[in-house]
Amino acid sequence: MVITATQMLDSMIKNPRPTRAEAGDVANAILDGTDAVMLSGESAKGKYPLEAVTIMATICERTDRVMTSRLDFNNDNRKLRITEAVCRGAVETAEKLEAPLIVVATQGGKSARAVRKYFPDATILALTTNETTARQLVLSKGVVPQLVEEIASTDDFYHLGKDLALKSGLARKGDVVVMVSGALVPSGTTNTASVHVL
Repeated sequence: MVITATQMLDSMIKNPRPTRAEAGDVANAILDGTDAVMLSGESAKGKYPLEAVTIMATICERTDRVMTSRLDFNNDNRKLRITEAVCRGAVETAEKLEAPLIVVATQGGKSARAVRKYFPDATILALTTNETTARQLVLSKGVVPQLVEEIASTDDFYHLGKDLALKSGLARKGDVVVMVSGALVPSGTTNTASVHVL
């Protein structure tokens, strides 16, 4: 997780508009993959705190709209671990099928972050039984954590994931979703990606 902070819109402590360089720095931080950008003095002691937050949010929203997945940027010949290979494959599948959602079962957040690193166009719905993991994933860009009581089996994950996808409004009936989980392996290993129609 990457948070970019400190003097991002520093000129807005005294001025109602940022410099062009500051606006560009915020946009470039997002394009470089930061999960969150943060204001400090601009909103804590500046003359224009509301304007600073509004401008930062506007830059973030506009930059997010032009971002594309990073599969091409990671097109190298290095050997991948199982979890990373499955998560990369899930993103490739979601992109090719234009799936609006990737549902991930994750205990510690590793699988959700492994999917997120490729910046899929799809939203990532991360199901976890771990409250700490759910709180931490809130700061991962593109990830919507969902705390669940139990994921008893792979079939339970599929049922629960599809149900929550519909209830959350992240997907609609008839949408294709990609589901990523670990089946019959220790926590921390993801080895299964599958495609489902809601």
